[in-house]
Amino acid sequence: MEKSLRVEGFLVSNYRDVQDELYDFAVPHLQSGRLAPDETVVDGFEHIVDAFLMMLHGRNTGKIIVRDRTQASSVG
Repeated sequence: MEKSLRVEGFLVSNYRDVQDELYDFAVPHLQSGRLAPDETVVDGFEHIVDAFLMMLHGRNTGKIIVRDRTQASSVG
């Protein structure tokens, strides 16, 4: 049995000439909620090890963010 993996990406530095166009498009959409970033948020630094293990086991969506509990209570 053979396994293979294909990974594709790009370097942002290769496209600096269209950076302003991206910001003009993305920022209003992010602010309005029409474009949502993929992220998993874990509240409280006491859960930082749990968050790291979640990431290693693939139980997060997009970026994993550990948020200070004092900030979490003021959001919303």
